[in-house]
Amino acid sequence: MVLYLGVDGGATKTKVSLMNDKEKIIYQNTSGTSAIDVVDSQATKTAFLEALYPYFENHPKDKIDAAFIGLGGVVFPNDSYKVETLLRELPFIKDKAMIVARNDMENALYSGACFEEGIALICGTGMVAFGKDIHRSHKAAGWGYKEGELGSGYHLGREAIRQAIRAFDGRYEKDDFAIEIAKSIGLTKASDIIPIMEEYFGDRTKTASLAPIVTMFANKNNPHAKRIIDLATTECALAVKAVHNTINIKNKTIVIVGSLGNANGYYRDQLHLKIKEIDQYFNIIKPIMDPADAAALMAKKLYT
Repeated sequence: MVLYLGVDGGATKTKVSLMNDKEKIIYQNTSGTSAIDVVDSQATKTAFLEALYPYFENHPKDKIDAAFIGLGGVVFPNDSYKVETLLRELPFIKDKAMIVARNDMENALYSGACFEEGIALICGTGMVAFGKDIHRSHKAAGWGYKEGELGSGYHLGREAIRQAIRAFDGRYEKDDFAIEIAKSIGLTKASDIIPIMEEYFGDRTKTASLAPIVTMFANKNNPHAKRIIDLATTECALAVKAVHNTINIKNKTIVIVGSLGNANGYYRDQLHLKIKEIDQYFNIIKPIMDPADAAALMAKKLYT
């Protein structure tokens, strides 16, 4: 049996899928963090091992023929080589297996069944737009939280903290939105903001956890929450436009990945509106398959 491996690894979890030659998923499992910009090489390898070991413990004669690994933190060719080498060290891989490691944004594109061309926009904890055509690919945004991750959950959370401190030191009115954010971050007086910023701004996930409060109040027509989302969705559209202007796609499909970009409400409405302003013929869809399954299918396409 020919066996294809798909990996979707990030800052919080790693999901693997094994697919047979009939394109049937025969195994799925999840393990810990594997993104190479978050953990070291040994932790990445351990995440792969822990996710795959239960299958191969029960099927010791099976080996992987091809793998496509979409992993957070893979940016440069050396990153890809490092991850591919890590996977080859596992006992479940055939000696001459085809192994390709890329950034997990490629999995996002493939989750919309856009294997040859299309654009993916990830709107979650982070934000990045990625697209490819027959000849090339291009990425816009997604350069890390220090760049701002504009348009992301992290961006919304950071702006929400800024809104709260402005209300608590008197620059803005202390409305329900500011009070709810302050309650969530432990802000009781203006001077509390200094340790709060130290705690939150270096932690993408924790800061992004405030995003649902922003979207909730925007849906309630709060002007400050809407202002934050207006800026965020403009940044997302800018990233899409940058990709669209760089590559030449005939299949004008945009796959939006992440709960922030797909939840009903003001954020999604503004995002769709601004994307359509770039090109009215864009077909905006949600993922139609699991990213790890899509990676396994990509492994099969590369192998065959």
